[in-house]
Amino acid sequence: MTNIKLQTEGMHCTSCEMLIKYALEDLDGISKVEASYKSGMIEIDFDDSKTKKEQIIEVIKNEGFKIRK
Repeated sequence: MTNIKLQTEGMHCTSCEMLIKYALEDLDGISKVEASYKSGMIEIDFDDSKTKKEQIIEVIKNEGFKIRK
């Protein structure tokens, strides 16, 4: 199991948190998603043999959010 924390831009409310959570939970291998609009952080636990970090970032970007480097 792999854990990553991503700093994002664009989350403004709990609806943004839920949008990200539901979108990521559709990916195979995702076991936990915690998003906080207050901190701008998303924490994800996933099986990296089923899903890659790049796929996770792409899903977040497709939902209209930016990832800080």
